[in-house]
Amino acid sequence: MTLMINRGSGEPLYAQIATRLRTQIESGALPPGAALPTEQSLQEIFGVSRSVVRQALDRLAHDRLISREQGRGTTVLPPHYYRRRAGQAGGLKQQIAALGGELSTRVVALDLRDPPIPESEHLAAGQAWRLERVRSVEGEALIHMITWIPEVLAPTLTIAELNGGSLHEWMRAHQLNPQGGPRQLHAVAAGKKTASYLNVALASPVTLLDGVTRDQFGRTIEAFSAWHHPQVVFDLDAAVGPSPIASNAEGLV
Repeated sequence: MTLMINRGSGEPLYAQIATRLRTQIESGALPPGAALPTEQSLQEIFGVSRSVVRQALDRLAHDRLISREQGRGTTVLPPHYYRRRAGQAGGLKQQIAALGGELSTRVVALDLRDPPIPESEHLAAGQAWRLERVRSVEGEALIHMITWIPEVLAPTLTIAELNGGSLHEWMRAHQLNPQGGPRQLHAVAAGKKTASYLNVALASPVTLLDGVTRDQFGRTIEAFSAWHHPQVVFDLDAAVGPSPIASNAEGLV
């Protein structure tokens, strides 16, 4: 365990301790069921007061990483996963609701600008809205998302009409009918902003889903990148292809 904390960084000491313990948990160094050191031991290890240690443990408990029980100490919890279907465009709110959760969306930023490459290759000519959001379940941030929407298809757009709601529902209400499009999944390291929003360690592994969505006329109505918390699991159905032997036999007929 990296024990050093930086007292001159400006970051609260409890947050630094929580990050170091989180790293140990997410890396598997502290596996599910493992006992954390006692509060007194953590005080001595980090050279801080008991209240600071308790704040750090409260944060980890809030994030469902540890369990704190009177008389039993503090133990690492098994990972809690949220599931979504990899082959379905949109509908995340409904997928989460089917599992008993409630998805909320917070708009971080919205502005009009020239889209970068490669997004510009998919969008209509001209400027596009850059929409940045954080999507959460029960206060736990699961997705950091940046979406580009062609200005020509949405001349006016405000934070008020998007905050807290579904972008695809807004599109349907404005005669833009999302039909789907290509998607790609990547394993990437969390950048500074994503790590901050998703409350994970910098450079920790997250899943990036990016792609475009087209409407019924084949127009691209959005290009997006969505970084998912490690607790989000993508489900997909796979079909076994024809037997190579059978395929070769068919070729001989």
